[in-house]
Amino acid sequence: MLTVREAHPSDIGIITGIFDSARQFMAASGNATQWIDGYPTSEIVLQDIANGNCYIVMQGETIAGVFTFIVGREPNYDNIDGRWPDNKPYGTIHRLASAGIARGIADSALDFCLKAGVSIRIDTHADNSPMLKWIESRGFRYCGIIKVENGTPRMAFVLDHESAGPAFD
Repeated sequence: MLTVREAHPSDIGIITGIFDSARQFMAASGNATQWIDGYPTSEIVLQDIANGNCYIVMQGETIAGVFTFIVGREPNYDNIDGRWPDNKPYGTIHRLASAGIARGIADSALDFCLKAGVSIRIDTHADNSPMLKWIESRGFRYCGIIKVENGTPRMAFVLDHESAGPAFD
């Protein structure tokens, strides 16, 4: 069984190791340009932890995944080549990665995030086929293209809390 808890600064070594593995997995899957130049850095992760936005997915006593969940405005989403369905409050999932030791990391993260009672937004690189497949399978709707801090485009999606279905209640 997978559980979610807040990340602690003492988790940083394991988290950065998961991100290193995720970059290698993405490159091997045809997505070599999404997390470049060491992104996400330990500084970003430590800031997420300090803000109370970084979460760990646990399999028993082992860290099996990590994600950031922020309820509130995501500045990168202000400008979209496309359209968000509404201006209601939302939460954003960022920096979702698995250690590769358990299945269901993304589903556990989404289940956790849906408990916030808001729509969920997420973005990913057009070459991130494993993530795009998961996004589609969970019922997210494509809204358009946003740009991240370094100016590169990302496909942006939303999952309305009301339409998430009984599997996520």
